Amino acid sequence: MHIVFVHGIFNTGRVFVLMAQDAHKYGFIPHTPSLRKADGRLPIAQLAEQLQTFIATHIPAEEECILVGFSMGGIIARYYLQMLGGVQRVKRFIAIGSPHKGSIMAYFLPTYFFPGVKDLRPNSEVLRALQDSEGQLASLPVRAFFNPIDTMIIPPSSADWKPFPSFSTGWHFHPFMPFSRRVRKLLWNFIQSA
Repeated sequence: MHIVFVHGIFNTGRVFVLMAQDAHKYGFIPHTPSLRKADGRLPIAQLAEQLQTFIATHIPAEEECILVGFSMGGIIARYYLQMLGGVQRVKRFIAIGSPHKGSIMAYFLPTYFFPGVKDLRPNSEVLRALQDSEGQLASLPVRAFFNPIDTMIIPPSSADWKPFPSFSTGWHFHPFMPFSRRVRKLLWNFIQSA
């Protein structure tokens, strides 16, 4: 089974080094693509199209995959699932520290240089569209992991993705969530559950 890890803003696929090692250990095939211009310069839709192309290129059409998104990567993954038909190719989806309702921090980057950050602001057009269409995920096993004192996802409750099952990971500095033992344990418990 293939697992595709989708990184967040100002990250690359290298942020998943420990999760990719875990995947190998558990017999999965990990993919950690580094999306181009994932620093706020491109909108979520274009980043999701990159993800779509990567999956179509690297995973045989007849096979499903597991999708894991960290931070903005969870929103990119949702756009792929809900707007680009990706739900047909995915067996499970996990969002780690993702701003499902946006983050006030997105107002601190100037849209002149980073036009894509508008998509991560509370009540953005993209986030409203994802909320309106999240019923498409009703038959997909989904989990959301959130940090109750996250300093990047403000308010932290934005990552508590209701109505889907959401779990507190405890207190972690946001960029370190993919390295956390607790986060990784929650992730693999869900992936390996029946």
